[in-house]
Amino acid sequence: MSVKPTQKELEQKINDLEREVAASRRILESYKKNEEKHQAMLASIGDHMSMMDPDLNIVWANKVATDLFGDDIVGKKCYQAYHNRSEPCEPYPCITSKAFKDGKVHKHETTVLDKNGEKVYFYCTANVALKDALGKPEAVLEISRDITQTKKLENQLRQTQKMEAIGTLAGGVAHDINNILGIILGNTELALNDLPGWDPSHTWLSEIKTASLRAKGIVKRILTFSRKIEDSIAPIHMRPTIKDSMKLLSAMIPSSIEIQLKLASSRDIIMADPVQIHQIMMNLCTNAYHSMRETGGKLSVCLEEFNLEQGQCAELNVSKPGVYVRLSIEDTGPGMEKAIVDRIFEPYFTTKDFSMGIGLGLSVVHGIVKSLGGVISVKSELKKGSTFVILFPAVDAEVEKDTLKQTGSVNKGSERILFVDDEIALARLGKQMLEHYGYSVTISVNPLKALDQFRQDPNQFDMVITDLTMPNMSGNKLVAELMKIRSDIPVIVCSGHSDLIDSDITDQTGIKAFLAKPIRMIDLNNKVREVFDGGAGV
Repeated sequence: MSVKPTQKELEQKINDLEREVAASRRILESYKKNEEKHQAMLASIGDHMSMMDPDLNIVWANKVATDLFGDDIVGKKCYQAYHNRSEPCEPYPCITSKAFKDGKVHKHETTVLDKNGEKVYFYCTANVALKDALGKPEAVLEISRDITQTKKLENQLRQTQKMEAIGTLAGGVAHDINNILGIILGNTELALNDLPGWDPSHTWLSEIKTASLRAKGIVKRILTFSRKIEDSIAPIHMRPTIKDSMKLLSAMIPSSIEIQLKLASSRDIIMADPVQIHQIMMNLCTNAYHSMRETGGKLSVCLEEFNLEQGQCAELNVSKPGVYVRLSIEDTGPGMEKAIVDRIFEPYFTTKDFSMGIGLGLSVVHGIVKSLGGVISVKSELKKGSTFVILFPAVDAEVEKDTLKQTGSVNKGSERILFVDDEIALARLGKQMLEHYGYSVTISVNPLKALDQFRQDPNQFDMVITDLTMPNMSGNKLVAELMKIRSDIPVIVCSGHSDLIDSDITDQTGIKAFLAKPIRMIDLNNKVREVFDGGAGV
């Protein structure tokens, strides 16, 4: 027989139940707050995080992961979501599988594809997150840090180090190349002096001379790029410079690409080094050629005067209005997407195969144009080609005449010169070139013997011309020893290592002038006369 609870007992039970419900609600509220706190903590972590079950199904992923790989990755296999594979990554060392097998922490670097198909570099750590009652792993948490930008910076650093090594190498190579060019150029000039203008060989030798001078410019550009020498900025005519560049380019561009040259006869003088303009032309036109090499097309080069109004400055990113020389290079290639155009002047950015370049060409062009006070822009549209437009500030200045083309009287001399160079061919060449202008020349291929010869009778010579880089004794050391014997002896230093000439050193040692190899006959004679006549300087 059951006893009915009293009213008081019922009320007590109801109160107890209410307290239990309230306690449960507090516990649930605490759980909810903790869950929100944990989710907030996870959301604040900038790394990609995901959890996998033993079958490699993704059972959870944070927002960073879903933003990068898509909201639908939960439920997918990790190798499907991250590597776009239909099978597990075996035998590739999958750290998630390893963690399930041995319960240890595993780390590695890997590449995955994001939801846009772009390659992303990750540094990943996999660790067991949950275990069953027997201690067997039930879930593995993988935390992956995006190191794509770090990888790019590392690659740029490696490329920069390579360029520094190339720059160091360039100085040594330039010396050897300039010596060889000096022999070719000097002997060609001597041969030209002995041939009448009507002789067919005169034309061929003139081409060799022109090619040698162009090669000299290329070596100079390499040294400038590696910061071994400074650019020689002076007023130049753009039209002949561009014509020279196009002559060289036309030999390498196939006949399937039509070249259209339109060089207006208006003002074309800018402040630049011709070698810089050659480099701009070579880079831009070579890129255009590469874009059309399979399909053919048309390459248009246009030069014209451009009067920039105040209202156009902001649009063209030019600081002030005025008269500019506008160079346009247009191709009918496949064009470029906006994403590529936006990055095209970045160092090391390239869409070409590695064998066709490392992505420095347009960056160098941009740097040259900027250094000359100009601006460069590009317009491109898919299937419609690309156009590069450069604005150079026009200048009112007189362009120095090229001594290569000057004719008329040349000042000669009869002074006695000691010519020192460890290359016997260059020593003999220097003797012949100077004797052509009337000088009396003694040569030496050994600086120590040259010093002994000078010491025997210091007054037998009126000048010493010496190479800078020689075995046994450098040119600077030779000059210092000569000055101890006779402090007023004029000295000219010649070298393919122009970066080794320091104005402070030359002032201290008494060097009167410097000539960069390879040396033209007229330049050698002019410098000698300047020193003898008291007007030369390094």
